[in-house]
This record gives sequence, C-alpha cells and structure tokens, in this order.
Amino acid sequence: MKRGLLLCFFTFLLFQVGFGQSWRRVGSWGNDYKSIQWVNTNVGYIGGENILLKSIDGGLSWIEMELPVRMEVIDVSFFDDLNGILLGDEGLIFRTTDGGLSWAKPDYPEGEMLNNVVQIDENIMLISGNNGTILRSTNGGATWVAVNIPTEASVNKISFVGDLLGYAVTADSEILKTNNAGLTWELFDSGFDVALNAVHFTDDTTGYAVGDEGAIIKTEDGAQNWQFINSGIDTDLKDVIFNPSYPLIGVISGDGGTVLRTANGGLTFIGAISRTVENIERLSIRPETNNVLAVAPSGVLISSNNTGSSWSLRLSGTPSDYKGVEFVTDQKGYIVGENGLIITTTNGGARLTDRSRSISLPFNAVYFVTSTAGFVSGNNGNIISTRNSGVNWTTLNPGTIKNVNGLYFFDFDIGFVVGDRGLISRTENQGLNWEEVSSGYDDVNLKDIAFFNENDGLIIGEGGMVLISSDGGFNWQKVSIGTNVDLNALSVLDENSAIAVSQSSAVFKTVDKGLNWEQIQTGFDMPLTDIEFLDESVGFITGENGLIIRTFDAGENWERLETATFQNFTGISFGDLNVGYAVGENGLLFQYTCQVPDVIPTIFGEDNICISQQIYSVQDFGLEGVEYDWRVDGGTVIQGQGTTRVVIRWDTPGRNAVMVRGANNCGNGETTALEVVVSEEPKETTVIQGEGVVCVNTLEEYNVDDVPGTEYFWEATGGVVREGQGTAVVTIEWTNLDEHIVKVSSRNPCGEGPTTEKIVRVITVPNQPSEIQGAVKVGFQEADYEVVGEQDINYQWSISGGGEIISGQGTSTLRVNWTSPGDHVVQVTPVNACEQGPSRELSVNVNLITAIEEESTDVRIEVFPSPSFSGDVHVSLEGIAGLDHIAVYNSMGLKIKEVAITTGQFIYFIPDLPKGLHVLLIRTRTKEYKRKILVL
Repeated sequence: MKRGLLLCFFTFLLFQVGFGQSWRRVGSWGNDYKSIQWVNTNVGYIGGENILLKSIDGGLSWIEMELPVRMEVIDVSFFDDLNGILLGDEGLIFRTTDGGLSWAKPDYPEGEMLNNVVQIDENIMLISGNNGTILRSTNGGATWVAVNIPTEASVNKISFVGDLLGYAVTADSEILKTNNAGLTWELFDSGFDVALNAVHFTDDTTGYAVGDEGAIIKTEDGAQNWQFINSGIDTDLKDVIFNPSYPLIGVISGDGGTVLRTANGGLTFIGAISRTVENIERLSIRPETNNVLAVAPSGVLISSNNTGSSWSLRLSGTPSDYKGVEFVTDQKGYIVGENGLIITTTNGGARLTDRSRSISLPFNAVYFVTSTAGFVSGNNGNIISTRNSGVNWTTLNPGTIKNVNGLYFFDFDIGFVVGDRGLISRTENQGLNWEEVSSGYDDVNLKDIAFFNENDGLIIGEGGMVLISSDGGFNWQKVSIGTNVDLNALSVLDENSAIAVSQSSAVFKTVDKGLNWEQIQTGFDMPLTDIEFLDESVGFITGENGLIIRTFDAGENWERLETATFQNFTGISFGDLNVGYAVGENGLLFQYTCQVPDVIPTIFGEDNICISQQIYSVQDFGLEGVEYDWRVDGGTVIQGQGTTRVVIRWDTPGRNAVMVRGANNCGNGETTALEVVVSEEPKETTVIQGEGVVCVNTLEEYNVDDVPGTEYFWEATGGVVREGQGTAVVTIEWTNLDEHIVKVSSRNPCGEGPTTEKIVRVITVPNQPSEIQGAVKVGFQEADYEVVGEQDINYQWSISGGGEIISGQGTSTLRVNWTSPGDHVVQVTPVNACEQGPSRELSVNVNLITAIEEESTDVRIEVFPSPSFSGDVHVSLEGIAGLDHIAVYNSMGLKIKEVAITTGQFIYFIPDLPKGLHVLLIRTRTKEYKRKILVL
C-alpha cells in the first residue's frame, strides 16, 4: 500500500517538474508555521498560516499541498500515508483518506477553537480545544463527539504513552489523565499558577509539562504530584519532547527562539543556540532518529541531528506580503509590500537587500523608468523616488492622504498616480509638484493606469470603472465595460489593445484604446491580481491560490502554468523576454525562465527594389520547435510564413520593412528588421532649390526632394560637383563667370527619370559705381541722387547727416529729405552675393538761403543795391497792406537786424549788414514774404 502511494506521489512530483519547469520558487515560504508532525522517518508535514507542506525525504525538501480552504492550520496529524486530520482556526476540522489530495469536513460539534489533535490508532483520535473541549472519534475521524471532562479551561496539548494512557494540560495549570483512550478523564492540580502549554510523558509515570513565564514541571507518579524545575528564564515555553530511544534527553522550545535541553531527565536544562529569534511553536522527532525539527513564524524550520544539542536553520522566509514588483533586467528588480517594505535584488532574488522605510503603512506599487530611477507609492499619499537603485529615497508631497495604488511615468519628469476616492494626480517635475486631475468619481477607488502613447491613456478601478483620456491625461471620461466587477490591473499589448483583470476572475479586452471592451474567457474561476504582456501576443496573469496563466494569442486562449504553490500571487514583472518574476503573500517570490529564440542576426534579401516579388530568408540553425513569424510593411507575405524563407509581394513604394522573429513554446523572440526601399518608375524631380546668383570660386548647395531608393546625377556648366553626387543634395563649386545651368536627373531600379534644370548667374565683386548725379547745393527740401544701375547689384546708400533717406535704398536711385544746414556727404556702396565693392561719394551743402524761392505775387518788393558792397541796402514796398514785421536773418537762421515799422512809409533803410547771403523777412497780418540780400 505504501509503495503504491509513494509511486503516486512521485508521479505527482514528476508532473509538477515536467510542466512547471518555467516557474520555480526563489527562497522559502514566509508563512507562520504552527505545527510539525512525522508519519515515519521520511514523511512529515508542516502546517501554518494558509499552508500545508509535505516532505518525503526526511525534511531535506518540502512541497506545498492544497488546503481545503484558506485557513491557519493549527495542528496536523497523519496516522499513516493516507489518513490525516487538519485543525484550522475558527474551530475547523478536515479529514483526508488519500494523503491530502482531497479533504472532507467531518461531522463534529462546532463552536470552539481547537488546539491539538492526536491519533491513538487508525480509528481512535482526540482533539483538544478551548473552554474544556475534548472531541473524540472512533471511526478514523469521520465523526466526532464531545467528551465530558472535569474542567472548563482550554485544553492546550494531549500526550499519549500507549493506546490507553494519556495526559493533557490546560491554560489553568491543570493536568488531565485518561486510562481508556480518552473516553473519560481525571483532573489533577499541578500546584502552580501558570498556563500550561504542552506535556510529554516518557513512560506511564514520568512526564514533563511546560508553560508561560518559563514554567517547567515534572511528575514521577503519573501526575499525582508535580515538582518545579528551574528554567532560569521567564519566557513563555510552548512545547516539550523527549527522545524515545534516550528518555533522559529532552528538548523544550519557547518564545524568542528559546531552546532548552536536558540530558539527565530534567535535573538541569541548558540553553541551546537555535539560529532564530522567532517564537518556536512546535517540536517533533523523526521516528527512529535523533533528528529534532522545530517550526516557528516567518517560515522558520530549524533542525538538530543530536536531539537539540546544536541546531541549523533549514528554512526561513520573509513574513511580509509583497504587493508590487518591477524587474528592470533579468536579474535586477524591486519589490514592495506591507509596513514600508522595499527589497532590491541584483541576482534574481538569490540575495535580497532590504531598503525599507520606517513606516507601518504598505507600499502598493513600484514603477521604474530606468534600471536605477523610479518611484514607489503606498497608503496615506506616500510617494517616494530614487535615482540610485533604491540606496536613497526622496519623499515626495502629492498633497493628498489618499491611498496611491497605481503609477505610470513617461520619463523621470512626467508621470501620473491613481488611488482611492477617485485620485488622479500629474507631475511634470519629478514629483516635486503635483496637480490633481478630476476623475469625476470621488467614491471609486482607482487601481491602475497605463498609456498607449503620449496622448491616449487608461485608468481602471473598482466597480467596473474604466476612464480614458485622449489629451495626455488632462481630461478623463468614463466608458462602460458592461459590469461592475472590481478591476485590479491592466496591461497594454500594442498601440490600440489592452487587457484588464478583475477580482471576480473576469478578463476584459479593448482593441480601440479603451472605447469598447469585450469579456474574454480564461477558463479559470479565480480572483486575478496582475497582468503583464511581453509583446502584442504573449502575456501572463497572476491570481490567488497559486494561479499563473499564459496566452500566446493576445488573450484568445489561456493555459495554466504549474507553480506548485497555493499561496496568493499579487504581482508579476518581466525583466526581459526570457525571465520573469511573480510575488505574493508571505514573501512569495517565483522566477520564470523559458528561453525564447535568440534574436535573428541577419535577413538576407534585396533592400532596394522596384515593385515586384522578392525572396527573403534567415539562416536555418535547425532549431527544433522554432517557427518564424514574418511581418511586412508595404507588402504581403504570399509564401513561406513560419519558415526561414518567404516570398513577399511588394505593393507600396517608399521606405518599407520586412521583419521576422523566432517563436517557440516560450514565446516570441526579439524582432529583426530589414529596411527595404521599394520604388516605381522615377518621375521628374522637384524644383532645384539653391541660389540663382552666386559668386565665382565659391561652394553652393543645391537640392531636390529625396525619394527613397533613388539616385541623383548632377551636372553644372561653369562649375564642378564637389560633394553629394548620387544623392538629393550636392555642393557645386562655381569656377566661371556668366550665366550657367545646374541640372539633375533621377534613377532607381525601375529606370531613369527626366532632367530638371536651374539657371545660375555666376558673378564677382562689383566695381565702383558711376559718379553720383544730383544737387550739390540744396536747401531744406527733398533731392534725388542716382548712379548707373547694374544687374544683380544692391546699392547701399548712406548720408553723413542733415536729413533722412526716404526712398530708393537698395536701388540705383535715392531720394533724400534735407532738413539741417551744413556740409554733408551722400555715399553709395555696391553689394552683391560676392560681398561689397568700393564706394562712391558726393558732397552736398545744405543751407536755408539756398532753400528760399521768391514767390510770384501782386506785391512789388525791391532790394537795392543788390548786391551791396557797403552793407547798406534800401527796401521798397508796394502793394503791401497791414505791414507788421521787417527783419534780416543770416544763413544759419539767426536774426541779425530788425527794422522799425512806420505807418505810410514804403521805403526802409537797413544799414551795416555783414557780408554774406541773408534773408529779408517781411510779414503782414496774413502773409510772409522773403527776399535774398547779398552783401559783398
């Protein structure tokens, strides 16, 4: 019978190994262990917080078995390889008759917390519990009845010496004894006032009990009397055992890693180094050996091969629940969890470095934009960032105390967070400042966020909440997925597609950036926690109860991958296409290794062609199970898909590509691409761009629009093509003056196109302009100046002062408005593409007198003598009425003589005028008259 069970077990193990090669546990369990029991030398069980482990090699290795329900296993007891009993919290009892492959709930009185189970033989079993509870079964645990015992105290542990004689201890320091296999019980007072937690008898009369505050007591008369043994400590003691082969050697365990050992029947106890500081809950000796194993919280299993004298640490895990994971390479990653937990690894989890924060709140999400720079978020608005792989962290202030559940960053500067009560916040400066974005749903907890590109984004949350944005996350609108299930996580497949998973096991997919969703079937009814796609088709989902499923076809079909665990996974991340990691409760860390095909080094085939059919191939390495996935931009694969050689029909001219990747049962390898320029019969080029007037002996650039796959042949009369022949851009050196032509023609695999030409004038530095023509003596007026104009010359005019240029700049004709007297200069400089030539100048005198023009009127004004050699003049006035003012001004406009007005006088004498040209100003009430006076 045992051989048959062993064969079944090995078959089960081989099934796990054969189908679970891709996932393996890294490290140990972190669950709190409560009990350990050995069926025989090889087969043993450990029970604890949502876990049941089994060993078939004497504790060298352990595998996880599925529990009937999620519970804390308080105690486990197997009578043989098939028949066993589990005690769970909340007073649960489960029974198996097939070695734990299935469990049934027997008929038993419910309502009390249960503490310990012992199997006397294959039929008779006892269970102890709180409030004076002892249950008894006589049919192998199928049914149970309560036994009436003389106490209402909690019965903590039962120990049997044979099939009939047994003892039990209570929390009220009492001893119970039975002589009929637990049918009736007799009560004894230990005489001490501490709770007793465990009891062990080495024979009918000699026994030991341990309890709180370091209590150790011993009886040698079958529990009639008890004596105190000094432990020397006040630590609560949890269990006691003695070696059946050497009944004087015993071991006691307790809180804080306490282990005490006696080799003289309890006369003295000596402390041993246990290799742990956890509370050691239970001890067990492997039958027919001196090997003692003990269990404790945090997945601790310690072992002694000399009945407790020395100890080694066999198993130890991380008790914290992991809640988020991000691997940035196949070996380097970051894990976050409860109580501020942050763990980093650079070797795939073989060694974990604790970078935790001193807070009691959990971290929920982690997102890295590079291998060293990233962000972590958690409850109560906690967001921190690092730029050095988590060695140092910067606390950010998002301005909220809401729980932050999801992160997405485009780079280290720009990112988003989402969280409880509709939280959406955005930063543009590495999280130093945050701007809250309205979700419109303050009563919904948002869980995850992702973007297809810089504009189109998705947010998912509880109650079937899906929000989409098309403006970079500044505004969000709700879309319906047709259900109100709680969505937990999402992953983007490609530029349009994404998949979201839910707490109810439902999975939803969009192929239009979130506008519409359809539910897809996975075939697995389990709450789902996270999702990650490696490309547009290969993806993984994690869930509770050890679930990991995989798809190769973008979610159309799913398969379960064996993990050999029944713990809840909470997150998944891939560092590359071959290696991924899944994390979960109680320090659960799994690594996925499955080698996708290596990147294909080269695609062989033509890369500059006319529209046609072409053959492309990759080297055939003869790899078993590898298919080749070909994709084409601008064409169609018409033959050979899946093989190393394909025929492609090119349909669209332009810069296209043929791409290929290997695929096997692990997924898709990296894509290799070959750019292929596809042409049609060439047409005339675009207009030649470049200077039409150039300088001799200079280099000039000319270009036309570049058409992929096209060569360009350039020619230049009067010049030489120095660079770029064959391309769309050339450099020409112009060597000869005069008018010349640059021309270009195109050609490609389909033929040669027509020629395009451009006329170019080749010039040199301009000569000095001709003499400037124009007035050299002017008054306050506009005057024109010009030179003989030449083609392609830009004439730059300037004046030294006395006026302003009002038109003609750049031409051969200039107009100046003279406004100030004096000697000035008009200058013109010829300029062309070859810089400027020598200038030409003209001197111009500007004064007020020169500007005066004597008006023709009906009045008669005479000045005599004119000119005057003495400085004296007479002025005769006829036809002027209302004379008001007579004065003389010099050429600078200064008044040098004023004449008194006499009514009825028509001739005025003005003496002693200085030499020069002056102005006589005569003014009436309505008009002014000016005359020139020359004094020599």
